[in-house]
Amino acid sequence: MQHFYRSLDVLVQEKEKIEQKLFERNITLFNMKVDVVFYDVTTFSFESVKRDSLRDFGYSKNGKFNEVQVVLGLLIDSEGRPIGYELFPGNTFDGKTMIKALEILEKRFKINNVIIVADRGLNNKKNLKHITDKGYGYIVASRLKSLPRAVVEKALEPEGFTPISDTEEGDFSFKVMDHKNVFKDKGQTIELDESLVITYSTKRAKKDMAELKRFVEKATKLLNRKGLITSSQKRGGRKYLKATKKAPVQWSMDTKAIERDKRLAGYYGIQTSEKNMSPKEILNAYHSLWKIEESFRIMKSTLEVEPVFVWTEQRIKGHFMMCFIAFLLERTLEFQLKR
Repeated sequence: MQHFYRSLDVLVQEKEKIEQKLFERNITLFNMKVDVVFYDVTTFSFESVKRDSLRDFGYSKNGKFNEVQVVLGLLIDSEGRPIGYELFPGNTFDGKTMIKALEILEKRFKINNVIIVADRGLNNKKNLKHITDKGYGYIVASRLKSLPRAVVEKALEPEGFTPISDTEEGDFSFKVMDHKNVFKDKGQTIELDESLVITYSTKRAKKDMAELKRFVEKATKLLNRKGLITSSQKRGGRKYLKATKKAPVQWSMDTKAIERDKRLAGYYGIQTSEKNMSPKEILNAYHSLWKIEESFRIMKSTLEVEPVFVWTEQRIKGHFMMCFIAFLLERTLEFQLKR
């Protein structure tokens, strides 16, 4: 058994070379295309509370907040086959992993022209700037409530929407707006020329309104038990509560936030640098993010990547390298059988 464990150390030492060779073989043997790459992040837990340089407490995607974890960023192609991955300490914020992912694409795999597709947890202005600085493109979910008010008002205007029939989203429509994403970075004004695709669906509207009702009910319960309210917590019912600025702090329902979210119910935004792509191409690319979510489910269920029982940093990294290879083999076999 010790020989198997020691082999994990060898895998770690050769991680980048192994990934690079596997990538090259996927290109030559199985015609892997990397014009569009999907990136997302998940967490893997340990049945432990012992922290170290890699294992730490953080926001758990599995709800296991009482266990230490690591964060894994995964890159896959448009058909769901893994390209590469990186491990981060368990307290790493999702958005801070993107720069490393871009370095992997550029330096390890020598990919010079690609469109990054990611969810809104990875959408921050610095990430988008890093993507464009490397000559890459992006398609990312947008936080509508974080956009300038004038942009939101224009997005919610009924004019300009194109309906699409026969979708799982019920009545579904979209419109495209030109958007200047302007922000400051190190004292300089940065302007990203984007398209903003706004979608609306009745199915999403029902879901959003049901979620809003649930959170308002939670907020009401918190008001009745004010000792449970924490200023740092912004999720759940807390998102609909506001506090007075002066002491003693008094909590009340944030009616403006509730009305804002009612107006946005059913709407969704996608930001992209790709002005030459059609709206349907953009929507199809973004909606294909389910493939990376499915990848995480396979790793956690079929491959039983967690819980992780090795505990030294090298062995942990070796464990995930072995799991990455296993997942690549599984996906390759699946891909070949479909062909």
